[in-house]
Amino acid sequence: MSKGRGAVAKQQKYFRQVEKLLYDYKYLDQAIANLEAELEAIMPQTTTSLIKIGQGGARNPFDTSQTEHWGIKRAESPRAVRLQTLLREKRRHKKAIKGAREQLSDEENTFVWHRYDKEKPHEEIWEAMHMSRAQYFRFRKDVIGKIARYMGLL
Repeated sequence: MSKGRGAVAKQQKYFRQVEKLLYDYKYLDQAIANLEAELEAIMPQTTTSLIKIGQGGARNPFDTSQTEHWGIKRAESPRAVRLQTLLREKRRHKKAIKGAREQLSDEENTFVWHRYDKEKPHEEIWEAMHMSRAQYFRFRKDVIGKIARYMGLL
C-alpha cells in the first residue's frame, strides 16, 4: 500500500514541478536579463589589464595586482556564486521547456499556450478545445507527463 502512495507522491511532485516551469517560461527571458544585470553590478567586466592574473609584477612574479585580487574575491563571493547558479538554472529551464514544447503536437501546444502562457481557467480551455471535463483533465495529465519525460523528470 505504501508503494502506491510513493508513486502518487512522485507523480504529484513532477506534475507540480513541470507546471511551475511552464507558468514561469514566459518570464524567463526577463529573469535571465535581471540576473545578468545584477551579476554585472557585482563583477563589472573590464576590457584592459596591466598585469595578467597569476603573472604578477617584478617583485613577485606569481602575485596578482590588488585590483585583480578584489575582482577574484567578488567573483568567488557567496552572492556572485548564487547568482551564477540561478542564471545557469534559468537558462537550463528555458532550454528544456523550449525543447519540450517543440515536441508537442499542435493540439498539445494550444493547450499549453491557453493554460500556461495565457493562464486561462480550465473550463474556458476545455470548451475552446471541444473536450469534456474528463477528457480535458486526462489530456492535461498526458501533456504534463510527456513534457516531464522529455525533460528527464520521469
